[in-house]
Amino acid sequence: MEKRAVWITIIVLLVLFILQIPFNFHNNAYYYATHIHHEKNQYPFVVLLNSNYLPQSYVSDYGVENDDKRGSYMVQISKKRIHTNSDIIDLTDSSILYSSNYNDESYYLNDCAKFTFAENGMIDGYYGEGVPPKNAKKVLRHSLNQIQAEIKQNSEKPLINIQWLWNIWFSMHYR
Repeated sequence: MEKRAVWITIIVLLVLFILQIPFNFHNNAYYYATHIHHEKNQYPFVVLLNSNYLPQSYVSDYGVENDDKRGSYMVQISKKRIHTNSDIIDLTDSSILYSSNYNDESYYLNDCAKFTFAENGMIDGYYGEGVPPKNAKKVLRHSLNQIQAEIKQNSEKPLINIQWLWNIWFSMHYR
């Protein structure tokens, strides 16, 4: 009788553990994405910007806009006045843009530079429009590293840490 109770308890706990995995991944996605081992030009948290809500407290030095699209989020992170009184950084799931003049209504088309991202968060291109600022690549990389570090520092640690499972999922899903 005792053996049976132990087995039933183990099975129930195993089922509960398996059922909580999707919720754990979703609620702690930014934690897992910033704690995964990745290549130098890869930013795994970027792939989450098209599906996961990003709390403002995770990147307090930046502006965060979470646009709800039927249960999924399109997140934009931005910061003005980085080195001058008129420059801006804009980050989405597909690119990060640096412009020297956000006062221009079409700043995202004139005198700007941007990195684009592949589906796995890897930088896959650099583009300049007009006359991009000379230090644009350096500013873009520094901003990406700073945003990633802030999210890593400020994201809540999961109650049950299944980073190893996230790593497997991420490597299979984003080869």
